Amino acid sequence: MNANINLLLRTDKESLKKKKEIRILNLAAAVSLIGVGLISLSLFIWIQIINPGAIKREQENVLKGVSQFQNRQVKLFVLNNRIENIDKILKMRKDLIKTMNGLLAKIPSELSVDDFEVDDKSVIIAGQSKSLFAIGEFIDNLTNMVHNKEIIKSLTLSSLALDVSTNAYRISVMSEL
Repeated sequence: MNANINLLLRTDKESLKKKKEIRILNLAAAVSLIGVGLISLSLFIWIQIINPGAIKREQENVLKGVSQFQNRQVKLFVLNNRIENIDKILKMRKDLIKTMNGLLAKIPSELSVDDFEVDDKSVIIAGQSKSLFAIGEFIDNLTNMVHNKEIIKSLTLSSLALDVSTNAYRISVMSEL
């Protein structure tokens, strides 16, 4: 048999020293954990003892203030939404005043307008003049507007007639916007 085999564990000084350090570190960790818990608990109790009524009143005041701002925020949201929708509608809508002014600028001074109807899709103009030259100029002006794609897209001559009683020519045109 071999005499170097030892079934009993030897405890040397170095392993004892490591075990002692581990115990100290475990104890320090446990003490610090308990210390932090005690400090937190004491702060909580101290705050509750000092003035819980004032804190609750302040909390209620803050909640009331927030609820007032929520009502205002909802109203502002609704108003902003309405304004955005109105703005979209206004951008899509045609400017009828601009259309009317553009068409009226093309009417010669010798032509008197009897009827002028404008809607979002069409324009109907009826007038009279003693001169065929003024009516021809009016038709040429509107035809040029169609070719230049200014205001109107198409032009239809609805009627052109001579009123014998007034010795004036009557014209009626319709155009698409």
